[in-house]
Amino acid sequence: MAQVVPLRYDTAFKKAFGQPEIFCQFAEDVLGIKFHTDEVHRGYKFLEPIGQVDIEYDLFAEDPESRIVVEIQHVKERHFYDRFLYYHLINLVEQVKNSKAYRFDRAVYTIVVLTSPYSENEMDFSVAITDFNPVNEFSRKVNVYPHQLVFVVPRMVNDKTPPDLKGWLELVLDSLDGEVDESRHDSPIFERVIDAVKLDNISPAERRVLKDEEAWEDTLIDVREQEKKTIARALISEGVSTEVITRTTGIPEIEIEKLRQS
Repeated sequence: MAQVVPLRYDTAFKKAFGQPEIFCQFAEDVLGIKFHTDEVHRGYKFLEPIGQVDIEYDLFAEDPESRIVVEIQHVKERHFYDRFLYYHLINLVEQVKNSKAYRFDRAVYTIVVLTSPYSENEMDFSVAITDFNPVNEFSRKVNVYPHQLVFVVPRMVNDKTPPDLKGWLELVLDSLDGEVDESRHDSPIFERVIDAVKLDNISPAERRVLKDEEAWEDTLIDVREQEKKTIARALISEGVSTEVITRTTGIPEIEIEKLRQS
């Protein structure tokens, strides 16, 4: 077993997936397209901001035909879907903000990797795609837009997960406890990902950043847990059933019963 930094941390994820060969292969396997770049930007911002919301993309790369963003998030924040739709749309609008034409030079793909253990009740899928193509009255898709916003959830990998994507999700999932069984991920590209995040290969500077990430994550989780308990207590006082409260908050039924007795 290899001792690794879990791929839920930005520092680890960016270090591994920020390598052009790894980024390109991941993008191709998720999106089913050909993509090549020699440079992947970490923490990328456009020189001229658009709108009033400051945007920084975790990983950003482009080639002559495609622009791809990969985002990693462990603790699902409020307005999660709206946030990443906004990220995706800004990436489109940036291409035409100073243009007199409507044409987008590059197709835009945004991939969001969600490793949170607190969202299974809301996300019962390993991959979900918004492709922006209209559907006509005959229930047929009109393929006019190549752009895609893709959500992938490693914890929900299943036998319906596309094979090319499944290996990546299993690798991310395997890393979340700080150990990886290298025998389960024996392709050269996966070996490079694992090598990048092995504890022995983490620099002192990266360790400092990881400590800050861990502290921030713990604080955010504590806040979320308290918020969920507050909601649960309010529902209990209104006589809502345990099953419904669990479905609403994600708190296990046994914990709901403890709250009822407290």
